[in-house]
Formats: sequence, C-alpha cells, structure tokens
Amino acid sequence: MEKWEHTISVLESIKSGISSLNSAIVETGRIEPTEFVHVPFRGAEIYLLHKAFIDSGGAANENYKSLLEKTVCRISNKTQRGFSVQSFCKYSDKVDPEAKDNVKRFLQRMIRNIDSYD
Repeated sequence: MEKWEHTISVLESIKSGISSLNSAIVETGRIEPTEFVHVPFRGAEIYLLHKAFIDSGGAANENYKSLLEKTVCRISNKTQRGFSVQSFCKYSDKVDPEAKDNVKRFLQRMIRNIDSYD
C-alpha cells in the first residue's frame, strides 16, 4: 500500500508540474497554434488588411508589430500555414497594384454586406 501511495504522489507531482508548465507557455505566448484561420489572400494582401486596420483605428492600443505578433501565426493561406512576424514584414515590399485592387474589392463586398444587414 505504501508503494502505491508513493507512486500516486509522484504522479500527482508530475501532473502539477505539467499544468504549471502549460500555464507558463500560454502566458508567454510560446504555444504553437493548432488551429488556423484559412484565408484566400496572398501575403501582401494580408499585410495590407492589417495595415489598413491599424491605420483606420481598428485597434487603438496596438501597433503594426503587436497586432502582427498576435494574428499572423494563426493565419493560413493556400501556400503557408502560419507566418512569423519577421518573415511577414517582407510582404510590405511585395505590395503591388493587383494586391491593392484585390483588398479594395474585398472591403467593398464587406461594405455591401453590412449595408444589406437589418
């Protein structure tokens, strides 16, 4: 009986350690995302949407980098699952007129949808 009590005590200690480790990982944001938001946009278009969101005051307490840190790791498109902030900044150089037009058309569709809601 004493051996079982010791084994149970060790297992409870391990469980407690794992729980505190999981809490620390979630608090520091070092957890890998398991679910992604799949979007039909290319990297430059995602960059433009983030930039427009910040510039229009959509997230008053955020800047470009802080918003990117919170969102791009959970975004997926047809060529990539999750982005890093460092690699995502390269898309600012890849913004072209086609990307701008695609984002504008998307935002115009959003506006039309909002207008149609009761």
